[in-house]
Amino acid sequence: MSALNIKKGSTSHSAYDLRSALSEVEESHTLAVIVENEPGVLARVIGLFSGRGYNIDSLTVAEVDHTGHRSRITIVTRGTPAVIDQIEAQLSRMVPVHAVQDLTA
Repeated sequence: MSALNIKKGSTSHSAYDLRSALSEVEESHTLAVIVENEPGVLARVIGLFSGRGYNIDSLTVAEVDHTGHRSRITIVTRGTPAVIDQIEAQLSRMVPVHAVQDLTA
């Protein structure tokens, strides 16, 4: 077996950064996610981000409807428009999620 010829400091990109250098510019987006207020929901929503290598810049959770047992998770994240659309679509498919809205506009 031969050794890999990797030059020290040859790249500044992470192994998880699979986008090409020609991809669209990353933008900061604020997403409001209305979820069921039950144990484990926050972990499932955040697990979606960590499992796909997305970063969360800010996270806030608050109960918005005590009688309806619903909470709002406000997430600030960065990504290309295609990545943000993918995050919104994946969040919308989760069972405890009632609504996803991009507040950036």
